[in-house]
Amino acid sequence: MGIDIEWARAELANFLKLTELYRPPNPPGVSVVTSRRSNRGSQDEIIASAHAVEQILDRVLPDWKTSVNAAGNTRVNRWSQHREAAQRADAALVRDAEIREHLGDNAPQFSAGTMHPWVWEGARPL
Repeated sequence: MGIDIEWARAELANFLKLTELYRPPNPPGVSVVTSRRSNRGSQDEIIASAHAVEQILDRVLPDWKTSVNAAGNTRVNRWSQHREAAQRADAALVRDAEIREHLGDNAPQFSAGTMHPWVWEGARPL
C-alpha cells in the first residue's frame, strides 16, 4: 500500500500552520514594542503533530535530517528544519508523478517491503 497523499498533505499543512511564527497582539491597554514572535500552536500541539510529520518526512524525504539545513534559523524557531522539510515534502507529494514523467523515470514506484518474501528473495540480487 502506498502513501495516502491527501492525508499526508493535510498533516503537513496542519504542522506548518501550528509552527507558523506570528507576533501575538498586545494585551488591551498595553503597548509593548518587541521583535519576539511565537508559534501559532502550543508546544504540546506541535509535538503531537511532529510525531506524524517526522514519519511522513522519513518516507518522502528519507535524508531530510541531513539534507535540510536550517542551522541559522533555529534561534528564531526551533521547528525551522521541520518546516522547510515539510514544505519540500508537500511539493514532492504534489509533483512527484509530473517530475518522473518529465525526467523520464516514470516506472512504477513500490516498496520491497510490500513484496512476498519469495519474490523479494528472487529480486534482491537484481
